[in-house]
Amino acid sequence: MLIGESRVERLVVHRVGNQARGESLQLSDRATSVDDEVSALLLGGYLKGIVSDKKKYQFFHESDLNLNELYHYSRQFFRGEIDFLDVSHRIARHLYAHSQHPNISSGDVLVILFSGLSDGDETQRAIGVFKSEIRDDFLTLIDSGDVIDIRHASGINPKLIDKGALILDNGPIVYAVDRLGHQTKFWLDDFLKAMRVPDVGSSSRMVAKVVEQLSGEIDDPVEQVRFKDEFLSLCRAEDDVSAGQLTSMAEKFVPREQVNQAFGSAAESYGFTLDDDARLPAQGMVKRLEKTLSKVGVGHGISLLLPSDLSLETFRSLDDGEGEMTLTLKLKKRD
Repeated sequence: MLIGESRVERLVVHRVGNQARGESLQLSDRATSVDDEVSALLLGGYLKGIVSDKKKYQFFHESDLNLNELYHYSRQFFRGEIDFLDVSHRIARHLYAHSQHPNISSGDVLVILFSGLSDGDETQRAIGVFKSEIRDDFLTLIDSGDVIDIRHASGINPKLIDKGALILDNGPIVYAVDRLGHQTKFWLDDFLKAMRVPDVGSSSRMVAKVVEQLSGEIDDPVEQVRFKDEFLSLCRAEDDVSAGQLTSMAEKFVPREQVNQAFGSAAESYGFTLDDDARLPAQGMVKRLEKTLSKVGVGHGISLLLPSDLSLETFRSLDDGEGEMTLTLKLKKRD
């Protein structure tokens, strides 16, 4: 997404409290004026800070996407059915309705209409929703001619986004940020109801996590090594590999149900599911996992760190019943 020619068209500010604490919702009845300095701060802070593939999500709903409130309100505005002030009110009311968790802070909500964003083919508009929950302290200088005084002020830092969303006018894509979401995920899960759009980096990390998990669930150390060797061989032989190829390979060593559970757990952590035909850079996967997969668990809380030129051929564990244990390893030099 290119933002170089973007402009701020409208801005409305509302104050949204926590309904569970009896705090109110304060709606502005008109848009605020925006001068060049404020516009530059909004573009360089909020807009620039949210447009990134790592922050790319898409709206969803279990039965019908049009039942997703934020998606529905934005479509109404972009189709010209409601004006900007009206859509900002609907967004603020929807946020207030979901602000009931004890850890949700009150804050100022800026609803901004941007224009001139480009995806390379055409320009489009976008609605920005930014909630500021923390006010920063500043020192301001006042030059009266005879003396320069210093004063305290507090305000919003647009380069530090607490919670933000950028809703595009050409589909269900939304860029989202929740810097303070470690205690409650209401911004993404409840307010936006959005799922992460996978990129190459996040997809590779997800698969790496699955491979590490499955490797640790294989009890036989020799089978562990075979699993890791086959995974690395597959990746070294190709420029890129699909998630489906890696799943098929893993099913040679662990049951399909176990593989599905590992991918399901990873999907919950990363916020997206991975299609079987999703392509991943093979050499990147090798670099990401080569060091990790050199570690082999042999039970009893013991792990071996094998050099890259050695492989585990056989392994035996003998407990003499008197508190002593004998481990016998046969290592083979790789070709």
